[in-house]
Amino acid sequence: MIEQEFSVGRNAEIDIHIRTGRVKVKTGNDGIIRVDVDTNDQGFMVEQRGNLIYVSSDKNTRWSACGSAYVVLEVPDGTDVTVGTASARIECNGPLGRVEVKTASGEIEIARAESAIIKTASGDASVGTVTNDLKINSASGDTTIGECGGKANFSSASGDIRIGVSTGAVNASTASGDVTIERFTGRRAIFKTMTGTVIVGVPAGTRLDLDVTLLAGDLKLPKPAPNTPRSERQMTIKAKLVTGDLTIERVEA
Repeated sequence: MIEQEFSVGRNAEIDIHIRTGRVKVKTGNDGIIRVDVDTNDQGFMVEQRGNLIYVSSDKNTRWSACGSAYVVLEVPDGTDVTVGTASARIECNGPLGRVEVKTASGEIEIARAESAIIKTASGDASVGTVTNDLKINSASGDTTIGECGGKANFSSASGDIRIGVSTGAVNASTASGDVTIERFTGRRAIFKTMTGTVIVGVPAGTRLDLDVTLLAGDLKLPKPAPNTPRSERQMTIKAKLVTGDLTIERVEA
């Protein structure tokens, strides 16, 4: 068992690399990072490098020989987080700064961050709120986003993508899986799917420019709303679907 506490200044960072286990990051006191590790790995490393706290399995031991680890960190609000694992459950509560996760398998949960980059081969990803840009690359597994305030880029081989609210540009590409945006207020969205449907909720009164190619499927638009005031909001939706429908739904302005 490792229990250590470090003093840090502003713009603190943590960098975590383990093979298997669980990583949990939660916010605590300003100026303090606390690290608790439960592991049998005798060479497990926790060290401070300026404002960076580095947490890692033994570098001199092959990852295949490393034991699992349960890592819990308490960090100041706005801390930047980098996590790399082979197979682990990752949970990051916020508010955090930039969060970057790379894992082969395991569920990923990020409650709140300024920006996020996620790359996973297998496992579901859930993100509550990202203030700025978000990028997710997933081979398999579902992706759920509460709200994204910046650019959102998604690439998925299989699995559904669901976004509650998106106010920035969206670019989503899937080989297999549905894409749903419950409320989209950005200026531009691009969708490409091989098999799957796309559903986009657009506020009433939006002027919508469509550039759509459907090889097999339907384009479904809402009926014109009566007495809708003219809006200055304008957006462009480009979509190329091999199979599946593109549905535009009207939501409250």
